[in-house]
Amino acid sequence: MSLDTANLEQMLPLFQNLMENLLSADNDARSQAEKVLNQDWAIAQPNSLMLGLSYAIINLPDPNIRGFAAVLLRRISLKESFDLKDEAGNEIEETVWSRSTIDTRAQVKALLLTSLEKEADNSVRIKVCDSISEIANSEDEWPELLQALLVCSSVSSPPLRESAYRIFAGYPQILMDQDSTSVKTAFINAFQDEDNNVRLAAFKAAVQVLMIAEDELKNKLESVIPQMLSVLELLFKNQEETGLVECLSSLTELVEIYPKAFRPVLSSLVEFTLLICSNDQLENATKQISFEVLVTLAEAAPGICRKQSQFCEKLVPIALDMMSQIEDDDSWFSVENLEDEDENEVSDFGEQALDRLACSLGGKQLLPTAFQHIPTMLNAPEWQKRHAALMAISAIAEGSYKIMKGELQNILTLICQYFKDAHPRVRYAACHALGQLSTDFSPTIQEKYHSLILQHLIPAMDDVQYPRVQAHAAAAMINFTEETRKSIIEPYLDTLFERLMKLLSSNSRYVQEQAITTIATVAESAQELFRKHYSSIFPQLLNALENAQGKELRLFRGKAIECATFIAIAVGNDVFRPDAMKLIEILVNTQNQVVDDDDPQTSYLLAAWARLCKVMGQEFLPYLPTVMPPLLKSASLKPDFAVVDADEDTSLKYSSEDGWEFATISGQQVGIRTSVLEEKCTAIEMLICYARELGPGFEPYSKQVLELVVPMLKFYFHEGVKYASAAAIPPILESMKSFIVQQSNSKTLPDEVIASKTSEFTQTWGIVCDSLLKAITNEMDDLAYVSQLLTSFADCVEIVGESCLNEEQMTVFFERVKGMLNNSLKQIDYRVKQFKSSETYDEEDIRVISEDETNESEAMDSLSKAMRLVLKTCTASYISHFDQIIPTLSMFANPEFINESCTEDGCYSMQWFLCVFDDLIELTGPASWTYSQYFLPTMINCLSVSYKSDVRQAAAYGIGVAAQYGGSVYANAVAQSIPNLANLITDPESRNDDNIFATENVVSALVKILMYNAGSLSSFDETLLLWFNGLPIINDEDEASFSYNYLLQILQNNETLHNLLNNYTAHQQSNLTKNKYVAEQTQVNSAQLKYLSEISNGLGILHLVHILVDVLVQGILDAELANKLASALQSMVQSCPEETQSALWVCIDSEKKQSLRLLGYA
Repeated sequence: MSLDTANLEQMLPLFQNLMENLLSADNDARSQAEKVLNQDWAIAQPNSLMLGLSYAIINLPDPNIRGFAAVLLRRISLKESFDLKDEAGNEIEETVWSRSTIDTRAQVKALLLTSLEKEADNSVRIKVCDSISEIANSEDEWPELLQALLVCSSVSSPPLRESAYRIFAGYPQILMDQDSTSVKTAFINAFQDEDNNVRLAAFKAAVQVLMIAEDELKNKLESVIPQMLSVLELLFKNQEETGLVECLSSLTELVEIYPKAFRPVLSSLVEFTLLICSNDQLENATKQISFEVLVTLAEAAPGICRKQSQFCEKLVPIALDMMSQIEDDDSWFSVENLEDEDENEVSDFGEQALDRLACSLGGKQLLPTAFQHIPTMLNAPEWQKRHAALMAISAIAEGSYKIMKGELQNILTLICQYFKDAHPRVRYAACHALGQLSTDFSPTIQEKYHSLILQHLIPAMDDVQYPRVQAHAAAAMINFTEETRKSIIEPYLDTLFERLMKLLSSNSRYVQEQAITTIATVAESAQELFRKHYSSIFPQLLNALENAQGKELRLFRGKAIECATFIAIAVGNDVFRPDAMKLIEILVNTQNQVVDDDDPQTSYLLAAWARLCKVMGQEFLPYLPTVMPPLLKSASLKPDFAVVDADEDTSLKYSSEDGWEFATISGQQVGIRTSVLEEKCTAIEMLICYARELGPGFEPYSKQVLELVVPMLKFYFHEGVKYASAAAIPPILESMKSFIVQQSNSKTLPDEVIASKTSEFTQTWGIVCDSLLKAITNEMDDLAYVSQLLTSFADCVEIVGESCLNEEQMTVFFERVKGMLNNSLKQIDYRVKQFKSSETYDEEDIRVISEDETNESEAMDSLSKAMRLVLKTCTASYISHFDQIIPTLSMFANPEFINESCTEDGCYSMQWFLCVFDDLIELTGPASWTYSQYFLPTMINCLSVSYKSDVRQAAAYGIGVAAQYGGSVYANAVAQSIPNLANLITDPESRNDDNIFATENVVSALVKILMYNAGSLSSFDETLLLWFNGLPIINDEDEASFSYNYLLQILQNNETLHNLLNNYTAHQQSNLTKNKYVAEQTQVNSAQLKYLSEISNGLGILHLVHILVDVLVQGILDAELANKLASALQSMVQSCPEETQSALWVCIDSEKKQSLRLLGYA
């Protein structure tokens, strides 16, 4: 459609009237105008609407209406949601622009370019530029635009030159195919333009071009960055603060995407930032965005920043100074609701910046720099500096973990001195520091320094004059107790509980709320030890829940509900049962009274019901119909979205307190309400709990819940929702399967109903399987999520069982396997090449690489689990596809991947390779020999101390399963591995912490050889002695049972036992100090050792006693086997002379003696 000027002139009054009504303060008039715009124009007459608005931009006299016409054109032309449907009833997602004719679009574009050329009003012209950029981004072709912009960029009119670069910023793709030298020259000239607005627009355009440019153009434009910085310097010099902030904000985006371009100018950029941050005439926001550029750069390219000698030295003092900028505000003490407290923007920004710098630069560089200033600040007379110093210690802890861990005692002692500081806000900061360190250094801090910490935190709860300090001390207790074993908390439990009960009677509601939350955490940590305090607290909680009414007490009620249910889990159902009905009645009433979407009780209720389910088990089933409707409603919540203009203040309509978060995308601010998504995520996590705890009892809801969570495997708005949805699938499938099995066994349902349920289960699994495999393909770039998807897939395969995959699904599965193998090899090969080409890797570079390898390794571990379970359930089909991945699998055994790794742990490839073939041997037995040429020589070769411990462990496990399941075809190979196994056992460092699991797998491999391949051994007695010498196994529970069942058989055969002890004693006579236990006794009980070495079989008996004592104390065996071994040990010892018994008893460590007594073995 094309309209002539006469037609457009006739339409002009209509559009003027429409826009005036759209801008009206009268709600009715505005609503009616919006309806007319959408129904009569956007839907019914899209061509006339586009042309009419474009013509209005040029011809209406009022600049405000012209500007609004430009905004309206941009908004309405690209709008999709008009509820249009096609003949089949499907929603049409076309925009108004796409529904317009080609002639209309060409006419609109021509009118916009005319407006760009002729518009005199700056505000209108800017809006026209934005409209041109938006339409250009959605249009395939607009050849006239580039020519027009090139003309504008070189004319004498500054507004037109500015407009050209403004559009380049909004539509940088237009420059991608242009001559790079010409583009560079144009930008350099623009950076030197006499007009400030032109320079500003050119700066923003250069940023956008650099962010999307391909390498050739990017490398060419990289050299203009010094000129870009000159734009900043001129803005600063001319005190153009608004423009300076805009450019720095833009620059932040660029350093995040393209940090390496700033390597040559880093020193200048640091100096410029110091200049801004030290200027007292500038706004705090200006200083912060300037500092943000460097912090973002440190996160994006930490190696570059660490290599700049003064980067850290100059930034840390700025961050510390910002943290010290706190007003001495009396309202801090009197605030009633902590959520209403105004944030200290400067101090909080400084703290977050320091935290981010520590995590990116690492403690090796940042910690010494920070502690050049922290001691001085701690001794400063200004409380703000002491406060900042303590907050700084907690801020840098996570990033400085490795170095601070070795100095923990000194640091904790330093912090604890300030619990006696004269100023309450410093004491508050001390509480904060201990709390944060308790999280960052758990469980070490709880195990080693519990006394020091609790001696200060518990008394801090008595600071009655300052409730904020009391509450924060209680909050820090949560951090401490979350990772504390009940044996550690036990000595402090009574005192701690007494203090928390006192806080419950505080006049400050936030103190009461904090006390309740802390009691919940303490109960969770103390577990059954909390039973003695149950009667003191639980009636109070029930009373509070019955009487605490009113909107202002909703959060208090939510926390009380949380506390009550945590206590119920801690004390167990037998203690809780008498109060269960009362609490459930309260929860039901509360649930019925929740009407507001923002009621905080909702999230507490979701979690509380799940905890009750956990503690009550099957007794909870009658309440499921009450719980499920609101839970499913929460799990079904859809995200709230908002799209607003880039220059609109989002805080006016979309408060961050309501969970709104915004990001700038394609020139607009796109917002999402994250609080809704948190509730959705929590609800799905609760569904997991119900399915696990109730098993077949959850079956009535299983299909409905699966229909809800399976589509959310691709829920891109919230990672937690995706992860929870993936994790929910296996337990829900299990509930369906267990229901069928239960009903089949009990015969309570007719056969046709069970058959129908079985068919439904099979169909459901088919949908789930396809969805998981598709999600794995689509999420290959997110290794952590792929790991979760593979784990869920593997668990489902195990649940469904035999022949769970049809041929088509097996083909798809192996396509996913091949994809992951190839991606992994690419990443490993890339790192190897980087390692070879790089002269040095500093410690932090290696840390980052190590984290990447860990993520890859975890994903590959999940893949091997999936491969194992598919092999186990679909053996024949699996093997038919296995051949096609053998060449790729073999590449993982490349020794170069280990030798050329810069990380301490080395590459995961060899260990993963061996594990895959370990599973193949274990699950296919002799049939796996077909593939032995690909793995067996490597497996035997890896039984060497030259390989890292996890590789040795996988190799030793493989030899063990080859002996156990491989049959006669593996006999010779297994026997040939014994010298290598012997070397690993006798290695002096074999029982170090790093090697112990590998060594225990070596010992287990030997016992499997003795049990299943004895006929292939050249000397059975020597192998038996080697195995005995390698005992005990006290860490690997899975492997321990083989050795100790075999040992029990020996203990029950006097001849075999006598020969073994005799051989061992003879072997040890000349090697006393080489045995771990003997070496220990040489230092402690030399007289007893001398006696035992002189009697028949004495050293053998001593070794046997130590083996059995250690494993009994460790408690890793099932009760029946442990009791049999204990009985055999007692019989053997009692058969010895009294002097021998006495010598043996003296040689047992005193703590082990005590443990034996407690366990009833002595």
